Amino acid sequence: MPLKVLIVGAGICGPAFATMLRRSDPEHSITVVERHPEIRHNGLQIDLRSWGVPIMQRLGLIDAVREKVVHEEGLSFVDTHGRTHGVFGASGSGTGQQNFTSDFEIMRGDIVQILYDASLEGSKPSSDSEDGPGVRYKFGTWVTGLAQDEKGVDVTLSDGATERYDLVVGADGQWSRTRRLLFGEEAGLDMFKPLNLYIAFYKIPKEPQDDAIARFYQPGDGRCIVTRSADRPYTQAYLFVRTDSEEVKQAVERQSVESQKALFEKLFRGVGWQAERMLKGMHESTDFYADSLGQIKTPHVVKGRVALLGDAASCASPITGMGTTVSLLESWILAGELARQKNDVPTALAAYDAKARPYIEEMQKLPPGSPWLMTLKSRCAIALLHAILSFISWTNLDKFVTWFTPEEKGGLPLPEYPELKLDPVP
Repeated sequence: MPLKVLIVGAGICGPAFATMLRRSDPEHSITVVERHPEIRHNGLQIDLRSWGVPIMQRLGLIDAVREKVVHEEGLSFVDTHGRTHGVFGASGSGTGQQNFTSDFEIMRGDIVQILYDASLEGSKPSSDSEDGPGVRYKFGTWVTGLAQDEKGVDVTLSDGATERYDLVVGADGQWSRTRRLLFGEEAGLDMFKPLNLYIAFYKIPKEPQDDAIARFYQPGDGRCIVTRSADRPYTQAYLFVRTDSEEVKQAVERQSVESQKALFEKLFRGVGWQAERMLKGMHESTDFYADSLGQIKTPHVVKGRVALLGDAASCASPITGMGTTVSLLESWILAGELARQKNDVPTALAAYDAKARPYIEEMQKLPPGSPWLMTLKSRCAIALLHAILSFISWTNLDKFVTWFTPEEKGGLPLPEYPELKLDPVP
């Protein structure tokens, strides 16, 4: 029997899961609710790595990704005078095996649009009713209540409407309301494990020296600045700070933009290189976003007939480079198990919970030395790092290591689900 499914969140994994579910059985009735009034095109550069690449190939969307890729050629480490201490190019592998810069760098809004369009392709809901086949989106709407039994989930929405579903999927991000409703407010928030790392990012006007190489600058005291431009008409600015300061935490986590900008102004004023340009652009930006970075550690990614996906289930943190891949892989496993178990929701969710776990553990492994190496405290440590990076870059040791790195992270292969009716990658 086809399922009546509610997906909470229209970021990356919401539309991805809707696409996979609809293709496996066009008779499913799939509703996606999103609290924003439309698909969000904000956010800066993200990438595909590891299992994310073959999944997009299976979906027939890799060419659409290639049409939108940001042509970033690599990453250089610079000092306060702008002198380069090591340049690391993109791997050029065209697979999930990547270097600092992926071959599949793409703006977040572009990949969201690709997946959103794919989820609606060939889908023609017969009416406004949620009982017919197809995919439909409800914007400006969110979940305020969940009550479930053995046969379904009763959902209350922000507009006061109530509806019953066979399955609810929370794909609503790091601070997931679905997770908090499922496990309790306090327990849901406590599943966020901070790295004591805070980030602000936004766009600033592009200048002539902003080329296809991203730049990474550390002034010390746990701070760093990253810029990325490539072939875009603007420059992306990223400010990072690592600290256990309660003052910083209180000024960043779910606070006003004014409070966040004031904090980053205080932390980055006068730190050298292009800091003044970054701060001027920050105050003029209209797309500023700041948050704390960490990982979501859940005992289970399902409870009853509710499942979590992506950052809501297992945020790996941006410094792993695996956020987009987490969203795609968990969507793949959940959709695959539902198809394999012939829409037996309890059995499929139990299988998803078990099969996703080793992949989650692998994806949440932080790169060696992270986040400390990217936010060093002393200038002596930074000078030593620059010397090491210069040597690695000069000897091409990074390319040698990448050559012998498996495409599948941790050597785990992409699970095969012929039941999804997608062609295997040749």
